Amino acid sequence: KRPPRPPNAFILYRREKQPAILAAHRHLTNAQISRYIADLWRGESNETRLHWEREADKTKLEHMKAYPNYVYRPNKKGK
Repeated sequence: KRPPRPPNAFILYRREKQPAILAAHRHLTNAQISRYIADLWRGESNETRLHWEREADKTKLEHMKAYPNYVYRPNKKGK
């Protein structure tokens, strides 16, 4: 099995925000929650985005230590 890709800043942000939004808005579908979180992300300050970029960098370094030979190779779609 191939190792997972390291999460980017938005993925980490979403991972933190989703449980609270889901608890407050149980009627929303996953697609609606995704749009809601994306709107929140677009409205965040540069400082907040920078915080999540730093977290993503830390996660990327941990990923590099765990999977030193990892290279992202997307699957090619067959015809």
